[in-house]
Amino acid sequence: MDLESEAQEFTVSVRTNDIHEAIAKIGTALAALVDEALLSHEPHEIDEECEFEEFARDLLRVLTSHSDALASSEEADTDV
Repeated sequence: MDLESEAQEFTVSVRTNDIHEAIAKIGTALAALVDEALLSHEPHEIDEECEFEEFARDLLRVLTSHSDALASSEEADTDV
């Protein structure tokens, strides 16, 4: 399998002068991307350890635990 031919590029661009808003938007985009990656992750035995899944779930847990900060930035966007 040729990894170069299957490589994808993901870019997140945020236009704002507010660093907190930028971080919140990037956090939201990262959560969506990690969630998508987990859904498309190759299946394996349920008892088989998978470092990627562990990392992705830990990252989603952290982002979710700070979802109030992410949501407040999105709400600011709708107020404009």
